Amino acid sequence: MYKIWFDVYDRNHWYDIIRECKKWFGKEWRGQRGVRRKLDMFHTFHRPVRIWFLVPDPAFKTWIDLKYTQSDIKQNK
Repeated sequence: MYKIWFDVYDRNHWYDIIRECKKWFGKEWRGQRGVRRKLDMFHTFHRPVRIWFLVPDPAFKTWIDLKYTQSDIKQNK
């Protein structure tokens, strides 16, 4: 298992990553506990929350980073 880290700003982004984990790995992954509470606490400051996921494939991190980079580019146009 590989521990991968993400900077998450809100619940929607966090849930999107969880959905992708379920698509890729089914139940063969784990996420950090207490993230929802951290997001609620830091959301008022607009600071990212650094969270981790344990996944069997390190390519997952690259895929998520590329996917969200591309979606940010499309929204900015």
